[in-house]
Amino acid sequence: MENLKIETKVPYFVHIGQDIIRHLPDLLQDAVQQPQLTVCIVTDSNVARHYLKTAEKMLKKAGCRVRSLVLKPGERLKSHKELLKLLRSMVKADLTRDSVVIGMGGGVIGDLAGFAASIYMRGCSFVQMPTSLLAQVDSSVGGKVGINLPEGKNLVGSFYNPLFVLADIDTLKTLPEREFLCGLAEIIKCGLIRSIDLYHKIREYFLKYRSARASLSHLEVKELLLEDWDFLKTIIAESIKIKGEVVASDEREQSLRMILNFGHTFGHAIEALSGYRHFLHGEAVMLGMKIATALSVSLNEEQKREVRELLDMFELPTIKGITAKAIYTQIGRDKKKKEGKINYILLEKIGKAVRKTEIERGEVLRCISGALGEKG
Repeated sequence: MENLKIETKVPYFVHIGQDIIRHLPDLLQDAVQQPQLTVCIVTDSNVARHYLKTAEKMLKKAGCRVRSLVLKPGERLKSHKELLKLLRSMVKADLTRDSVVIGMGGGVIGDLAGFAASIYMRGCSFVQMPTSLLAQVDSSVGGKVGINLPEGKNLVGSFYNPLFVLADIDTLKTLPEREFLCGLAEIIKCGLIRSIDLYHKIREYFLKYRSARASLSHLEVKELLLEDWDFLKTIIAESIKIKGEVVASDEREQSLRMILNFGHTFGHAIEALSGYRHFLHGEAVMLGMKIATALSVSLNEEQKREVRELLDMFELPTIKGITAKAIYTQIGRDKKKKEGKINYILLEKIGKAVRKTEIERGEVLRCISGALGEKG
C-alpha cells in the first residue's frame, strides 16, 4: 500500500494499492480513535452489489456500528432534492456529529456524501472510498464536495477534506468500460498542465497499442489498463501527487489551483447543455481539453497536433444539438468567474498551464466550432 500525504492545512493521506479495502477498519481506528464508532456507508446500487457486504462485515467485526444507505446511481443524485433525502436518512439512521460518513463509489457519491457530511449537524467526519478511476485520481482528492443546480454543475458546495482516502485499485475490475476513459481524461489533464513526463508516458503507452482504426474503443482502453497493473498504479499515483501538490499550495482555489480546471469550463458547459445525460464527466472534459488546446496560442501547430492526436485516440460520444454559441453562453455562468471575467485555463506549453481572461469572443467561438466539427 502506497501512502501519499496531502499537505493541506489539516493534512490527510491517500492510500493506494490492491486489495487494501481490508485495511479500512484499522485506518478508521487510527484516524478517529473512538470505541463503538458509528459508521454510515453511503453508496449506490451498482457499487453495493460488489463491495458493500465486504465493507460492512469488516467494520462490524472491528466493533463498529454500521449503517448503510444505498442510492440509485447517476449524476441526478447531485441535486438538492436527493441531498435533503440523504440528510433525512442520516437522521433516521441515528447518526451524530461523532459518526463517520463513508462515501463508497464514484465521484457523484463522493461529492454528495461529502457535502452531506460537511453540513450534517454542522459537520461530521468523512472518508472517501473511490471505486472509479475518475474518482481515485480527481474528485476524492482536494476537498471539493457539492451538488449541481439546473443552471450549472457544482454550483453549491463546500471545501471539506476527508479523514483519509482509500483508493483500492482492485475495485476498477468491476468498473464499466466507458468509465475508464473518464478517469484517463483526468490523468491526461494532469500531464498536460503539470508533468510532461506523465504526458509522454501516457502518449507512448497508447500509441503502441492503437489499432488501425481512428480511435481505441472503451473495451480496448479498459483491457490495456487492467493488463498492466504496474502502469495503472503508477499513473494513478502520479496524478494524485500532482493534484495534491497543487491543492496544498492553493487549498481554496485563489490562484494556482485553477489550472486543474483545464478542459473543465468547456466540459461543464457541455454536460449542462446535454442535461447530464449524453456525456459522462470525463468525456466532456476530454472534449473541453480539445477546445482549450486549440485556444492555447502559446502552442505551435506541431504541439497542438500532437496533443490533439492523443485526445483523438479515444472514442467519444457524438455531439448533437449543441452549438458553439450555446457553449459560449453557458460558460458565462461558470462559478469560477472572477470580477465578471471567464477564467480560461490554457497551455503555455505541454506540462504547464496558465490562466487567461482576455480572449476575443470570436476566437473562442472559432475554437469551439473546430472541436465540435462545425462548418464555418
